[in-house]
Amino acid sequence: MGTLTLKSGMWLEPEVGFCLWRDQRASVEWGAGIPELSGYFDTLEIPYVVRPEIVNVGKRKKPGFTLIVSWDDLPALTRWVPSFQRHIDRVRAEIAAEGLKKDGETDMASVSP
Repeated sequence: MGTLTLKSGMWLEPEVGFCLWRDQRASVEWGAGIPELSGYFDTLEIPYVVRPEIVNVGKRKKPGFTLIVSWDDLPALTRWVPSFQRHIDRVRAEIAAEGLKKDGETDMASVSP
């Protein structure tokens, strides 16, 4: 078991799930590029997909790859990193609150005087 926090290169997308981005040099520099990470996820039986992605880093755009674990598959990740559940819960609450706010705005806009 380990600890996982949302840091640079990691985020939760409302429509997608957990995302972990690495540039093409990450394998050489950190030993934690997408090939290595996908090998770890395979070993731990955590379902994922990889998508190519360009990310803004400062004023530059950097090509790389994002490893994605869908919302439905997050229990496979939190099985190994239980502390990550609190981040997931916080983001889900934010998404729900934002959804309620948007729904409320839509409802108000449809009300005629």
